[in-house]
Amino acid sequence: MFNKKAVFTILALVSLAVGVFILWDIYTYRNHIDAFSGATPQALNKAVPSSYSITVDGLVKQEYKFSSRALNLLAKSRVRMPEISPRGEVKGAYIYYGIPILHILEGVVPQKQEGAAFDRPLDMIVEIHSAPGKKSSFSYGELIVCDDSNPVMLAFSREQVLPSKSPESYTRNEFTHDLESLRLVCPGDDNDARFLDNVERITLTLPSTPDNLLPQTVKGKDCSSHSITCLYGEKQWPLVLDGLPQIEVGNWFRTGHGRGIKGDNTAQATGYPLAELLKQNFPDAGDDDFFLFVACDGYRSLFSARELFLTREGNEALLMTALNGQPTQGGYTIAAIGDFFVDRCVRSVTHILHLPHQ
Repeated sequence: MFNKKAVFTILALVSLAVGVFILWDIYTYRNHIDAFSGATPQALNKAVPSSYSITVDGLVKQEYKFSSRALNLLAKSRVRMPEISPRGEVKGAYIYYGIPILHILEGVVPQKQEGAAFDRPLDMIVEIHSAPGKKSSFSYGELIVCDDSNPVMLAFSREQVLPSKSPESYTRNEFTHDLESLRLVCPGDDNDARFLDNVERITLTLPSTPDNLLPQTVKGKDCSSHSITCLYGEKQWPLVLDGLPQIEVGNWFRTGHGRGIKGDNTAQATGYPLAELLKQNFPDAGDDDFFLFVACDGYRSLFSARELFLTREGNEALLMTALNGQPTQGGYTIAAIGDFFVDRCVRSVTHILHLPHQ
């Protein structure tokens, strides 16, 4: 028999419980906020909008599609940064909320080439594609093994950085609205040349290389190098070091993916500034090009010209001749001192390839 009184009692109790929960939630939220300053802090958590997604394809073991739900599971970054055009025009100052591409690629398994002797695909290019057909390119290493204090990321929200005085009348920011699609932003770049709106796909690929002119890949080969050949297409010439200074970079923390921290103390590297060396030997290289460094055992490591020429980490990279005052074993070594991991360092380098914009 239907008991109206019992039903009303249950509904009243449920309503009371919901009301208590809401009031408690508001109360505890206000207590948390009051713990800061009494005002709402700016850095509150934001969620990726439900319509956003990203696909990863190319040289991967399977195609990956990350929904907004999957993206929301990944750690996010909140970055304050200026936006500047390649011509030096100031477009404003913004706060971007996004997913570092590092966090996406860490869950993706690259497709190793048949017969590849080394595990990590450090000779790969990562292409970021927008729906209108534009793309920006990065070396796999600058996204995976680099110092990630300024992570390249897919932003899903944007806010203006406004002055405290008269923010309602401020007009120095070109963009005044929130994002409507995933936007590629690069806080470590000195301009927005690689920024993209409406990003929909990440593709892993390999550059075209003249393999007949390069050392064959043989893991564990005992070899050394005391000269370097420069390559551009089929053209070859010896590396010129005349006129280049040798500099020292200290306090180098070294750790690798495979075997962890190297040495009990930070290291001091001596060598030729890599960016300056490349500009001298490859004067026609553009910011959107790439450089591939190949060792005598075939080990390969790819860098974008933009990261070498236009970033703080690039300024620290060396063609190293000595480590802690002792000559480097095996001869010339590429020292990627600004990277977090040392995996892109190339010992006994024999060839440097200039690869045009892919």
